[in-house]
Amino acid sequence: MKTLRFAIVAAAVVGSVSVFATNARVESLGKSSTFIMDDVSIFDNPANINLYPNFLIGELGNYLYPTGSVEPGQNQDPLDAWFGGIFSLKISQDNSLSIAGVLNRKEERLLKYFPDWIEGSNGINKKTPAPVTNFDGFLGANLDNKAFGLHIYVAHQDGIDGDGNITTDGFVSALQLDAGTNIEISSNYSIEASIGTARMQYGPSKRKFFDTDLLSLFFDARMFSRISAINGHLIPVISFRNMNAPGRDELDIGAGVGVDAAFDRGFFWLGLKGFYNKQRAGDTWQLISGGETVYMGTGDDTWGRDRTTLKQIGGTISFGIERNIWWDWFVLRVGGQKTIAYADYKDNGTNVSSILCPTQGGCPTNGNYFVTNPANNGTKSDNVGFGFGINIEEKLKIDAAVAEDVVFRNPFQGEGRLISRISATYSF
Repeated sequence: MKTLRFAIVAAAVVGSVSVFATNARVESLGKSSTFIMDDVSIFDNPANINLYPNFLIGELGNYLYPTGSVEPGQNQDPLDAWFGGIFSLKISQDNSLSIAGVLNRKEERLLKYFPDWIEGSNGINKKTPAPVTNFDGFLGANLDNKAFGLHIYVAHQDGIDGDGNITTDGFVSALQLDAGTNIEISSNYSIEASIGTARMQYGPSKRKFFDTDLLSLFFDARMFSRISAINGHLIPVISFRNMNAPGRDELDIGAGVGVDAAFDRGFFWLGLKGFYNKQRAGDTWQLISGGETVYMGTGDDTWGRDRTTLKQIGGTISFGIERNIWWDWFVLRVGGQKTIAYADYKDNGTNVSSILCPTQGGCPTNGNYFVTNPANNGTKSDNVGFGFGINIEEKLKIDAAVAEDVVFRNPFQGEGRLISRISATYSF
């Protein structure tokens, strides 16, 4: 089928060692999927489900427990396992329809705006409930070298708090709707773009289902331009996110460029993305002991009084490299990223510990400083990652992100984790 020939070839070249990527692969291959084509890009652009027909995807979960919560020799089940599948129907030589569903995946780009605690109607803080629906639904179509897709995400919980207590103060809800396209311009160029909206709500009282004050908007686009000299591509990208939640909002604008190159039994990519970020939070949001957040918007004004503002301008440079070693079915990966930004902080003057303040003890009225990403905390935000993949007959692919401190541990004490995330795909 010649439909989206370039996009599919790009996926094969960009992922020459493992065409189908996963969160574990991304986490160990540079921490970001901004400049690579992979199956997890379906959550950035729903049109990309058309690149992976008849495909199962899932994750055993991650082992990113807080430091000290897992004692030496103790065993814990992984967190946040999820699974899903893509199914396609060919309706002609160059046209097909696709449907996909994913269950239990947490969309962290939305859920990161949820507080850890919610102040109840009686003034007592309630642990924020975890949403339980967590459903992604997709519809897609290939039509004459053009792919289109629609996506909905729903996460909701009501009537119970995070400690399992029945209460009218327990309520969280997130809804996202987006659409995307992936178009082959020529044999050397392919462009993809997506646009969407989201709505987040939480607190002791519900708001309207469609509240214009809480509507968020976002847009992403990138292009793959073939560079024969390096057997790779030039990849310009742009992004825009205007996110609104009760008592807080965030504006993020980014643009960058990356390159990738395939070599014998391996693949390399490098990218630089600049950004401008502006966050605001009212005094209905506060930090409490342990660095957790509490939302206190019990009245109609979800902001409270004056708002704290944090502006950042900077950039992130990132890279990833992977290569088959020893056997064709085994691949090693390593990658990293570094973010540097200049921050401008303006306090609202209410003497509360704002969630935007970089110190637990509170901040002065205003100040400027530099920020960077964590050096090593095991997440996708930190500096480096390392992992491996197993490819069984080009059908079943299993990827693992290795704990970054694994080689520095005492093997006789049974301490810590060895692997932080395991993902898998199956093509049939």
